[in-house]
Parts: sequence; C-alpha cells; structure tokens
Amino acid sequence: MLTEILRVVFDCNIFLQALLNPNGVAAKCVEFVRNGNAKLFVSKATLEEIRDVILRPNILSRLPDADEFQIESFIEHIINISTFIDSVPHKFDFERDPKDEIIIDLAVQAEADYIVSRDNDLLDLMTGYTDECKDFRRRFRGLKIVNPVEFLAIVEE
Repeated sequence: MLTEILRVVFDCNIFLQALLNPNGVAAKCVEFVRNGNAKLFVSKATLEEIRDVILRPNILSRLPDADEFQIESFIEHIINISTFIDSVPHKFDFERDPKDEIIIDLAVQAEADYIVSRDNDLLDLMTGYTDECKDFRRRFRGLKIVNPVEFLAIVEE
C-alpha cells in the first residue's frame, strides 16, 4: 500500500459507473477515497456535469428504482468525501474533446497525481502522438491519466 495520500480527480463516468454498479471497479475507486486512502477533488463544473449526466433519460432508465432524493443523496455523498475547489482557472485547451477541459483544469489546479477515467480522449493524452498529447505530457509531467482498473492496481501495490 502507498504511504502518502494520493490526490485524484475522477471523471464523471467513474461516478456514473459507481452509481450504476455498486459492486464494480468504479465503485471500488470511490470506496478507496471514502476510506480516506486518497484525496478526491471536485469543482462546481464537475458536480454540475455529474448531475447533468445522471439526470439524462437514458441513464435514469437504467436506474428504475432511483428517485430525485436518492440521486441528490449520491451527489451529496460525492461532495462529502471530496475536497471542493472553488476557483479553477483554465489551464489546457483540449481540442479533441473540449468538454474534458474541466477535468484536466481541476486536476492541474488540485495538483492531482491521477485522473481516473474510462474516456479514451483523456486516456490517449498519456500515449498519443499528437502535438496536443505531447504538450499535455510535457506541461503536466506529474499528472497521470489511468482507467479505474489501473488505478486500483497502482494503489494496491
């Protein structure tokens, strides 16, 4: 196990998957944070995205027993286990997927060690050959983007 507390930012898809599958890998990532083993960061923009995605009809249809109170309770749980960063200045232009800029900007502002995501646009920043990918790695050397399986493997070493 790691002796230092990792600083992490979860992409919205991690929270969504944790909600949809409480026994899955994404839920284990959230549990890792809840147990105090990592410091999770959120912002107003990321919380709004989580709420927006969960309330989409195609997602709600996968949560037939969920009501507004349960969804708000889930979001409150995220807030309670996270550190809120009020001011998140724009740090990185991500032409491939500008919607992901809020995740990158938050991670940079929080001085996060990891972004955990299943989004290939974000994951490709670590291995891609485009100028955008190279610029990301050059500018933010300490920030790694991993999928939830990789994250759990790292923290269990």
